Amino acid sequence: MERSIKSLLGRLFGASAGRKPSSTEPAAVPQQAGLPANLVTTLKKVEEVLASTEVPGFDIDLVTSGVVKRIRLSRDGSKAAIFIDYTGSDPGCYYCKFINWSLWKRLLADVEAKIKSVGVKEVVFIDWATGAVVEYKGKD
Repeated sequence: MERSIKSLLGRLFGASAGRKPSSTEPAAVPQQAGLPANLVTTLKKVEEVLASTEVPGFDIDLVTSGVVKRIRLSRDGSKAAIFIDYTGSDPGCYYCKFINWSLWKRLLADVEAKIKSVGVKEVVFIDWATGAVVEYKGKD
């Protein structure tokens, strides 16, 4: 699974995605000082969109519920990969995403539109459990 995620991220974000910095490169530090201001701003906006989107049927947002596991942005902030986990805290519930699949499809499409409205051009949702790209567009 890790290999397929790395290859997917490499295709989305460029060949350097997912690789470790060489000994001559400084390691990436997850702090604002080392990141471009526009990237930090974009990341905060994407987080706000996800934190303000409620899980269907529950009174909790996508981030607090554990549906969103990780957010990756490209270096220029134009592409986002959102890792989602439908199982939440119940590892035995691998079929949770099929319960209301049409509802999830509509939710992901709405989230994609909201994320694009803050300046991200391409949004990809990746299933945390399998590493597969979540296909939510098209016919129900």
